Amino acid sequence: MTRIRLRPDLALVLVCVALYVGSAAQVRSPGGRTALAMAVAAVAAPPIAVANAIGGALEDVRTGRRNLRSTLAEFARLREENGDLRRANQLLGAEVAALREGSQLLAAYPSLATHAVLARVVARDLPRTNTLRLDRGSADGIAVDSPVLGAKGLVGRVDQVLAHSSRVQLLTHPAAAAAAAIAGVRPEGLLLGGDPPRVSGLPPYTKVPLDAPVVSTGSEGIYPAGLLFGTTMEAKTDGIFTVVPVRLAARATDVTVVLVLAPGTRSAP
Repeated sequence: MTRIRLRPDLALVLVCVALYVGSAAQVRSPGGRTALAMAVAAVAAPPIAVANAIGGALEDVRTGRRNLRSTLAEFARLREENGDLRRANQLLGAEVAALREGSQLLAAYPSLATHAVLARVVARDLPRTNTLRLDRGSADGIAVDSPVLGAKGLVGRVDQVLAHSSRVQLLTHPAAAAAAAIAGVRPEGLLLGGDPPRVSGLPPYTKVPLDAPVVSTGSEGIYPAGLLFGTTMEAKTDGIFTVVPVRLAARATDVTVVLVLAPGTRSAP
């Protein structure tokens, strides 16, 4: 068996250190703590301080995450509220524009407004059916063949009615037709639907001025006399008739509010 032998001088040093430590352990501070306890505390203080600092930092990170999550949730809520307010503002703007256009219509045709209904365009189907959908129907006094008038001129006639909505057949519809007169041209013609509509039935080689007003005559029994359809474009002779394309005054893409006249209204002011 191998024995560990210490050199006499090293053994003496170790014995002295042990006696010093033992003596220090018995020495007490005024607070009652031993020197050894104070030494251990001094040695342990830096690691404890570091551990406390790390713990505080971790708690700050957790708190920060909670605050960030709360902030993001509040931001999302405010963004949604802002979207709602923007949509409400757009609707209010549309309402104001509709009221303004309706007021202009009533002021432009005071003699017709007594027996007319203001209606808003809620849908358009121009390429396929050449129609508009209104938000008023039979419950509001609208009937089939009611003339429909925009701020700038005639739009068409009602061809379908429900209780609370109705459909307008535009003047661009292929089946549309109305008696029409051109300013400065004596014979009356027939406005036929199309894009653009055209006045036909005039004698061949009839001289027709450009940009002359084309108005309703009421001969077909639907549109009141004296309302504007539009203005003339360049005329041409087609067979036994002179055909005159018409630039409509009221564009279906721009109309938002219309005046629906009572069927059988005879004339405009």
